Formats: sequence, C-alpha cells, structure tokens
Amino acid sequence: MYRLASGKIDNPHKYVERLAFATGVSSHWLSSGIGDPHDPEPETSKEPLATPTMLTHVTVIPPEGEWYEVTAQVADIFLSQQHKPRDKKLYEYYYVPETIEYFTGFTLLVVERELRPGPGIFLAQREENGKKQLCSFQISYKGLDQSSTRSPDMQTIGRVRIMDYWELNIRK
Repeated sequence: MYRLASGKIDNPHKYVERLAFATGVSSHWLSSGIGDPHDPEPETSKEPLATPTMLTHVTVIPPEGEWYEVTAQVADIFLSQQHKPRDKKLYEYYYVPETIEYFTGFTLLVVERELRPGPGIFLAQREENGKKQLCSFQISYKGLDQSSTRSPDMQTIGRVRIMDYWELNIRK
C-alpha cells in the first residue's frame, strides 16, 4: 500500500482487483470513485470493446539490426477521451517487438516530437558500436529544481505520451 500511495508502482491499475478484494470494496468504486464502495460490480458486456484503430507509419526497433518503417494499424489516440492530442503531425509511433534493455516486447510508444518543458519519460537514441540503440530518460521536478537522467550521448527523440502493449502485424 505504501508503494502504491507513494507512486512507486508503475501500473497501479493492474492491482485494482486485488486491492478491492483485500479492502472489501467494489473494484468499480476503487478505480472510478463512482457509487458506493459496497455496491455490487456493475454488469459489463461479455463482448470486449473494440479499440478504434488507424493506419499510420511506425518505426520498428528490433533487438538486433537496423530500425525500419512499416505502415500498420495502431490504437487511434485521437479518438480518446483521456488523451487529447493537439496535432497529429506532432506524434510518431515506435514499436518494440521483442524485449530490449529498456522496454518489454510488444510495446507501442506514442512520442510527441515537440519538446515542451515539464516532467516525463523521454525516448532517445544513442550510437553504440556504430548501431542505433533505443533508450530513455526521465525529467522530474522537486520544487523548482529539475533533474534529469539523460546522459550526454543521448539524442532526444521526444516525450513519451503513451506506452502500451500492442501486438503489431509487421510486414516490411
């Protein structure tokens, strides 16, 4: 509970069911704050909701070899109620099909190229043995002081706006 409350758990939403069970409250109430904590779970459709998709260019980052471009169906974040992108031209998609040092496999990254000030996770690249490598760094603030984990050899690609599991059907 301490790790959750202090923000040290990366994906707290995956613990909602367990926390609800342990505390004796509805997972719906715990995740949304709507209703009474002891109401039964609302009925949900048996059919999974289809995620709206769109066709776009994606840069694929394989664990070995050169990065390459594909055209693929990805989640259409521009229809999202939670994330309101400003301009489609500011966003690029990167896909990690297999686990590499900084990212797990099947990770789709939506990256905003416009570098505005503020905290966040940033995608970067560096040259190692003549090959491009994907990496990341964080910028955070404590009061007015900014700290960054960026090393001098990193070239910033952009701020990660969305990072999610997504299985692409890759065709070169």
